[in-house]
Amino acid sequence: MSTGVASAHENPSGKRSKVADNRAPAGRGGMVFVQSNDPERNSILAFRRAADGKLTAAGEYPTGGRGGAQKDNPFDPLASQESLVFDRRQHLMIAVNAGSNSVTTFREQDGKLTNPRTVKSGGDFPTSIAVSGKTVYVLNAGGTTNVTGFRLTHDGLRPLPGSIRKLGVTNAAVPLFTDSPPQVGFSPDGRHLLVTTKSKNTIEVFAAAHDGMLSAKPVTTTSAGDVPFSFVFDPSGHLLVTEAAKSGVTSYALRRNGTLDVITPSVESGQQVLCWIARAGKFFYGTNPGSSTISLYTVDGRGKVSIGGKDGVIAAAGGPEAVAEVAAAASAAAKDPDAAPAKAPGAGPIDLAATADGTLLYVQNTLAGTVEGFRVGPNGELTLVETENEGLPAFTDGSGMEGLVVW
Repeated sequence: MSTGVASAHENPSGKRSKVADNRAPAGRGGMVFVQSNDPERNSILAFRRAADGKLTAAGEYPTGGRGGAQKDNPFDPLASQESLVFDRRQHLMIAVNAGSNSVTTFREQDGKLTNPRTVKSGGDFPTSIAVSGKTVYVLNAGGTTNVTGFRLTHDGLRPLPGSIRKLGVTNAAVPLFTDSPPQVGFSPDGRHLLVTTKSKNTIEVFAAAHDGMLSAKPVTTTSAGDVPFSFVFDPSGHLLVTEAAKSGVTSYALRRNGTLDVITPSVESGQQVLCWIARAGKFFYGTNPGSSTISLYTVDGRGKVSIGGKDGVIAAAGGPEAVAEVAAAASAAAKDPDAAPAKAPGAGPIDLAATADGTLLYVQNTLAGTVEGFRVGPNGELTLVETENEGLPAFTDGSGMEGLVVW
């Protein structure tokens, strides 16, 4: 879970009417699930979460499909947000198998995953999943990019005939990471389906009917900042979109006709390659893999975005050593711009998700092969309480884990 809305990592209620957040609070303990995205054997790694944030390995569940790696990606093999989601009402976990063009569902009970069911995704290289009620849409980021609809049942996903909508972006079957659309998601009321596109620099908004069918064409809005990546809604329904080019966050008002009005344009952190964003209580956090840092944002009742922390940083991902590694790489590049580093520096923070009450935030570090847990303070400050690496793959040759669910 990251936001508590229908498009979050955990879809809590399946309702279309309003933002809901009825999961167990952090004080009761819970679960953390990580998608391995293994190119030979994708799986979901489970961890029991104690009330203090500590994690204990609790099993591995093969999806029956293969993970994927987009071309030339430096630390994010799927280059997306929401590649692993959970629907509490149906007790179903949903995962993409980007390397085998399929999607797998599991039934969840007491933190255990059973009854895997796999269907074709409707296109090439699925990377992101959106859920609203019993409607599911999958973003296929390769080939002729599209979103494809499904009905969510107790026995997995059933294709929704006539639901495929093309996005106007054509890639190779395994796309270049700079060209692939990064996220699909529903508005809190389920009346709109949104898709961000990096190469077109747009936010596409489809109207969504109660039967799950989309409008024939989307309403297209050019992003306020370059390279729109992930998005999330605040409790008042304002849309927040990250922009990777200059690590900015723009807030928008989503109108009933699908148009987007800018509220706060491109609040930039000064960090590098902001892509992922998640809500934790009244705070929003973004990960900057190019800097190995985490940024803090707040949003007021009118949708105005402000940034907290010092110099755009509220915490380091991977600790000060990872940040120092980034600084050393930057210094070396300044001395010899033509010298390519052996690997991207830092811990590589990508996906992040919080507990329902917003008191614990977990960050997936793909380069380091770790998941870090932070205690969220009253002013949004983050205190490291856990670093877990058991069974988690470190990034190698373009492949690594991606996808995170927390409750």
